[in-house]
Amino acid sequence: ASPTISVSGINNICPGHSTTLTASGGTTYSWAPGGLTPTSIVVSPATNTTYTVTGINASGCSNTSTYNVTVSSLSANAGTNGSLCEGSTTTLNGTGIGTYSWSPSGSLSCSNCAIPTANPTVTTTYTFSVTNSCGTANSTVTIIVDPLPPVSAGPNQTILEGTSTILQGSGAVKYYWSPTQNLTYQNTATPVANPVNTTTYCVSAIDNHGCKNSKCMTLDVIPSDTIVLYNAFSPNGDGVNDMFYISNIEKYPNNQLEVYNRNGKLVYQASPYNNDWKGTIDGNDLPCATYYFILDLGNGNPKRHGSVTIIR
Repeated sequence: ASPTISVSGINNICPGHSTTLTASGGTTYSWAPGGLTPTSIVVSPATNTTYTVTGINASGCSNTSTYNVTVSSLSANAGTNGSLCEGSTTTLNGTGIGTYSWSPSGSLSCSNCAIPTANPTVTTTYTFSVTNSCGTANSTVTIIVDPLPPVSAGPNQTILEGTSTILQGSGAVKYYWSPTQNLTYQNTATPVANPVNTTTYCVSAIDNHGCKNSKCMTLDVIPSDTIVLYNAFSPNGDGVNDMFYISNIEKYPNNQLEVYNRNGKLVYQASPYNNDWKGTIDGNDLPCATYYFILDLGNGNPKRHGSVTIIR
C-alpha cells in the first residue's frame, strides 16, 4: 500500500523569518522546491510558497503531500498626497494587513479605520500605522490646505434712481454675481449695475486652486432728487474728484454752503453752491485736513451738517 505522507510545521511566518517543515509516514523523502532529501527542512520563503514532499516506504511505494507556507505582509500605505480648500473634506486611503492607527487624529472621522474622512484646517502630514504579529509598519501622506481666496464684493454704495455704478469684485480669478437682474457681464470682476430698487449683490469667486469664497454688498437706490454728500475729495488737478461734489445740488437753487476749519474759521462760502469748490481759500490751496460744513438747501428743511476731508 502507498504510504500516508503528512507534513507538520508553522504555516504562517513573518518576512525574513524561517520555519521547519517535518515529513512523516515514509522512510525516505524528497522535497520540492529545493530537491532536498532530509526528513525535516528549514525554509524562509519571501512570498507565499507551496512545498511538496514525496515519501517512500520500506516496500518502495510512494505518495506525496503538500504544505502551504504563508508569508504575512507587514506593510503600510497611506495613499497619495493631496490638497483641499479650507473648510472642505477629503478621504484618506490606507492599506495594509493588521490593525490601523492614524495620527494626528483630531481632524479625522476615525483614527482606527483604513479610510477616514479628513477635514484639516492647516496643511497636515498624517502617519498611518499597521500592526500585526510581525510588528508595525508606518507610512505618511500630506494634505495641503489651500486658504479661501480673499474675495471682496467692494463697499456698500448709494446711487441715485436711474443711474448706474460699477461693482468692485476682487481677490480671485473667476467671478459669478447674483442676482443677475439689471447687471451686465455677471462673470466679470467689475460688472455695471443699474437696479431700480435697493439690491444686495453677492459674488462667488474662484481662485487658481479651485477654492471658492463669497461676499456681498448692498447698493442703496435713493430718489433722483436726494442730496448725497461725499466726505472726501482730492483737488490735485488730475480731473478726478477735484471738486467737493454734492449730488443734485443744482435742484436747490436757493442753497447756501459754508465750510469751516477745525478752529471754527470760515474758509469757504457760496450761495448758491454749484459743485465748484476746489479746496482753496482766497485762491490758495488749503492744507490737507478735515473741514466742517453747513448746508442750507433753502427749501425750509433743517440745515445739514457734516465733514469733508481734503486729500492731495
